[in-house]
Amino acid sequence: MISTALFVGIISAAYAQDEKQIKKTAEPGLRRNRFLQEMKSPEDRAKMSTEAMEKRLNLSPEQKDQVYAINLERAEKMEKLLKSEMEMRKSHMQKRKEIMTESEKKLNKILTQEQQKTMEDLKQRAQERMKKRLEQRPGIKKG
Repeated sequence: MISTALFVGIISAAYAQDEKQIKKTAEPGLRRNRFLQEMKSPEDRAKMSTEAMEKRLNLSPEQKDQVYAINLERAEKMEKLLKSEMEMRKSHMQKRKEIMTESEKKLNKILTQEQQKTMEDLKQRAQERMKKRLEQRPGIKKG
């Protein structure tokens, strides 16, 4: 149990070191949003984690190979998970857009021309307010 906790702690420390490297090299506006960062390959991330662990733990060559294999497996699984989450998010955004379009068409059938124009103006103002809020958030690149 203690050895498992120690191993998890070491992996976490190596991952934290990875995070520091990414934060140092990323543009300031991209630090907070990992989806927008150019991600390193699973092999590169596994290599970085393994090297950090090798320095801290003085791993033997055999241990280093085994640790690299574990780190690579983790990095590949994490990348696969991230990609599936991004695809799911994209799919949900498309479905939301379809629902909104369908709803607007139905509303336009029952609203007068003047009401439709007012609704479009309200929608435009809401989009402008959202844009302003996004621009005011720290870490969001303006433009």
